[in-house]
Amino acid sequence: MYDILIKNGLVADGTGEKAFRADVAVKDGKIAKIAPAIDEEATRVLDAEGLVVSPGFVDNHSHGDTTFLAGTSAYNYLEQGITCEIAGQCGSSPAPSYPGVFADTEMLTGGSFPSEEMMKVCDNVTSFCRHVDQMELGTNMAFLLGHGSVRARVMGHTDAEPTAEQLEQMKAIVAEAMKNGFVGMSTGLIYPPSIYGKTPELIELAKVVAQYGGVYTSHIRGEGDTLIEAVTEAIEIGEKAGCPVHISHHKVAGKQNQGKSVQTLKMIDEANARGVRVTGDQYPYLAGCTGLISAMPPQYMTEGPDAFVKKLAQRAFRDEVTAVLKAGLPGENFLRDCGFEGCLILGALNTPEYIGKTLADVAAEWGKDPHETTYDLLEKNDGRVNMAFFQQNEEDMLRILAHPRITAGSDWWHEVEKFGPDKLGGAHPRGMSTLPRHLRLVREHNMMPMEKAVYRVTGMAAEICGVPGIGFLREGYDANICVFDWNTIGDTNDYLHPFAPNTGIRWVLVNGKLAVEDGTATGVKAGKRLIHGKK
Repeated sequence: MYDILIKNGLVADGTGEKAFRADVAVKDGKIAKIAPAIDEEATRVLDAEGLVVSPGFVDNHSHGDTTFLAGTSAYNYLEQGITCEIAGQCGSSPAPSYPGVFADTEMLTGGSFPSEEMMKVCDNVTSFCRHVDQMELGTNMAFLLGHGSVRARVMGHTDAEPTAEQLEQMKAIVAEAMKNGFVGMSTGLIYPPSIYGKTPELIELAKVVAQYGGVYTSHIRGEGDTLIEAVTEAIEIGEKAGCPVHISHHKVAGKQNQGKSVQTLKMIDEANARGVRVTGDQYPYLAGCTGLISAMPPQYMTEGPDAFVKKLAQRAFRDEVTAVLKAGLPGENFLRDCGFEGCLILGALNTPEYIGKTLADVAAEWGKDPHETTYDLLEKNDGRVNMAFFQQNEEDMLRILAHPRITAGSDWWHEVEKFGPDKLGGAHPRGMSTLPRHLRLVREHNMMPMEKAVYRVTGMAAEICGVPGIGFLREGYDANICVFDWNTIGDTNDYLHPFAPNTGIRWVLVNGKLAVEDGTATGVKAGKRLIHGKK
């Protein structure tokens, strides 16, 4: 007897090939049989008439890598059809730990996160993996090693170049991660301390990744004025190191840069043509999201963000920072590209009453200069202010979405608490709806056949991270399955109501267990740590 039998569905198996009518039987966490008609008995029969049966979706850019340590259910991933996350993005991973690595998680958990205990658990990659392997996980999770975390452990927040000895220490940590089954290394080249890593350093570390067949994933050094140069650097690092390159949340920031995706996508195609595998992920929204402190000049972050916030008490320091911001920052320049009216507060540690307001709104309410308002907000919230930065345009966003080498990534974390659809603010809608929105936009703009769309968020995503056994519906594979309606899958939320539900997702199975029923997470935690190169 089977555990679960999915009948009468249209199977899109993750390869991108034409879908076919078939039944799918699940037993002991595995796909036991795929056939035109399966008549054997099952404990539970799911009628998928009129629905697509696909592999569970892969989130190619998850920041669930510290919040999951709080024992979360991952409901906001599961209800998107996601059964696998690629975490450790933008140069940040929980291991190796360093002071401040869990600051955001402490905020998200209301201060209940056991940071001191987790600092010990995450002291090194090996102890982190040992801990994760004993946990109950909502989704399957694969991990990248964060370059920023490695640099912080070895060098602190300094902007200095590593000595030969320090570089060897960093390379040893990269090797340890790869031996423990990490899928590669990520950089966050707008975030201290990863931002301080120069190209030669990154090439040397990526060479270690290449020895184990891993991928170099990057939040590149600029997504606006310096976008072309930043993409060039990412490709150069992979090409010289000998490993694949994956560009995180590919976008074009700033009105003055509209149309640059034509060139960046051409660069991706040309690199692949000469044998360098280059891919990317995207969240299909016009606003990005990160901490307000990331809009501050990186040269003032060499002692860490807490030290920066303390210095804001000095009048002369504020004036100096304002002068630098007005003169213009290289790479990312959120305040200039968005304007204060395009910077929306999504979360604030100590001033939640300003959620849903822009920096311009708060400045008007306080009767202050917007730069001063920004510094005051950072001070009042100990630097913990989360923002939506409206910096993109629809033309480039849709062009990137349509490209065959682009998959989907939420660029979000595990929500600790389950909120209702009327909850005001508190998150970016991508945290709940990136994958359904991705598929809805592909469908509505008729960008590609359903099967190709499914491939990009399942089989292709699995190929990028190099974890076998996921991303495809094949007998013997783990039963990670999403059953959805192609004609109605989509999102209903927005920036002020980010927790509104998705549409079109019926069932989600994680390793053979029903984790979502009728679009709602069941609370089942059946995930596991995924290991690079191992089924």
